[in-house]
Amino acid sequence: MKKPMKKKPQPDPQKSRPEPKAQSPEPSTPSSELPAPGSQPEFTEETAIAIFARHLDELKWQYHRYNDQPVLFCGFNGVDALWDFNMVARAKNDGQFLLAISSFIPNKARPDRRVAVAEMLSRINWELTMGCFEMNHADGEIRFRTSVMLPGADITDGIVKHLLGSNLAIVDERIHQIMAVLYSDISPKDALKLSASDQPLATSNPAPADSEPRFDFN
Repeated sequence: MKKPMKKKPQPDPQKSRPEPKAQSPEPSTPSSELPAPGSQPEFTEETAIAIFARHLDELKWQYHRYNDQPVLFCGFNGVDALWDFNMVARAKNDGQFLLAISSFIPNKARPDRRVAVAEMLSRINWELTMGCFEMNHADGEIRFRTSVMLPGADITDGIVKHLLGSNLAIVDERIHQIMAVLYSDISPKDALKLSASDQPLATSNPAPADSEPRFDFN
């Protein structure tokens, strides 16, 4: 007599399968070592002015700050002339900052020469790849301005060095041409052909003895 065959036990569908072993998590960085939100120092106008000042200090140039404004005044001794310049930092929208350097030609244009000077500056600007000469038609003041707009995080010592160096170099290269138009009847077209040795420069009017200098020439 045959014995009845035993049936293999079937898995109970109600019972869940054993879960796989959990993997060991990667070691995480302690929260104390993570940079806190907003921990980076905020870039302000004061930060930009500090970069300006640091560059001038490295050059050992004397300068003055205009009250508490983000403006530094300084003087420069070029090959043929002395002039003053300022360095300005202005905060704009969305974290942008305007850095501007303006050099001031030491002699103003007389009313009878302002049309010729305006033409001269326009002719020079046409040849420039950066910066521009400007004249105030009300009083004849002439300046050369270089500027750049950047986020604060992108402003470096190198940018400030280039901005200032290019400004002073261009003024030094062109000031004799401007002076020729200021103090002679030469046409702007012909003055543009002059080299620095072709035309003696006129000196600026001396300041009154009791006036205080706004800057020092370096």
